[in-house]
Amino acid sequence: MTWIKEHKLIFTSILVCVICLGFLGVIVVDMIDQKAVSSSPVASKEDSTSKSKNNQKSESTASETITDNPFGSNSSSLTEDDVLNYMHGMSHQKVEAEEKWLHYEMTNDRIQFLIGVVESDRYEKSDLYLDILNRWAEGDFSKADKDHNAIWNLQGGTIGKATGVLSTEEEKQYLEDHKGSIQ
Repeated sequence: MTWIKEHKLIFTSILVCVICLGFLGVIVVDMIDQKAVSSSPVASKEDSTSKSKNNQKSESTASETITDNPFGSNSSSLTEDDVLNYMHGMSHQKVEAEEKWLHYEMTNDRIQFLIGVVESDRYEKSDLYLDILNRWAEGDFSKADKDHNAIWNLQGGTIGKATGVLSTEEEKQYLEDHKGSIQ
């Protein structure tokens, strides 16, 4: 009988040790996986991106920092053509023109986003873009037709030259008329 009790005690002790070693093994493997993930280039980029976004949210500057693209694209990195298209499409809300194909609602978030993009990237016509965008950011659309035509000319426009600036009522009507096509 004592032999059975002794073996039972040994068996139980071995079983407890195996279970403890199993838990310890899981913990060690998890720690190794976490270390491997945090040192991988993809994870480092994601970590630095999230840290960068947190820093951007906490910093307050005159022009807002670049964050998510308010035009719906997944990228905050834009080509010069992208900047031109966004500015051109937004200007349509403010100008008289025979033809308007691009329709982007002009919002302060979008204007600030484009200012941040243009300031952080050197485009051929950065000075022109910033002149226009900063004026728009201040609510000055008195030259919106000239702004539109400057952008339109850079894009090689042939149809749809702006001929004037819309009144407040005309702008409201434009927004109403293009409700489904404005992005």
